[in-house]
Amino acid sequence: MSGILIATLLATASAKIPAGLSGGEVLYSDCGGSRQFVVGYAAGWLDKWNSDEYLARRIFIEAHPSPSRMVNSAHFAIAVGVNVCIPEGTTAEAVGKTLCTFLEENPGIREATGDELMTTMAHYKYRCPIP
Repeated sequence: MSGILIATLLATASAKIPAGLSGGEVLYSDCGGSRQFVVGYAAGWLDKWNSDEYLARRIFIEAHPSPSRMVNSAHFAIAVGVNVCIPEGTTAEAVGKTLCTFLEENPGIREATGDELMTTMAHYKYRCPIP
């Protein structure tokens, strides 16, 4: 029994999806179908973005006022997209649909990675209001 478990784990570990597979062309190819891949990708990106935003806020709250921490916090905040405000209650399905529309309207950027596309789309479609 343990041999089967080890073989399954090794097969799973060796079957990782290459990073390039989640590019714009692959995401867009799912837009005309079930959209399960696009919605799953959007859900994963949103989870990661929310986690990064939480960590960035925590760094600012708990950081002692030292120049190196402030610089590191600023770089981290820029990296996670400070000017992105996804409305509360927005579903992964809605974000996936928005991503599909964005990819359809901008075919020239489909060679980018999924993360770059999601970040760009979120920056343009879910921009924070200016106070």
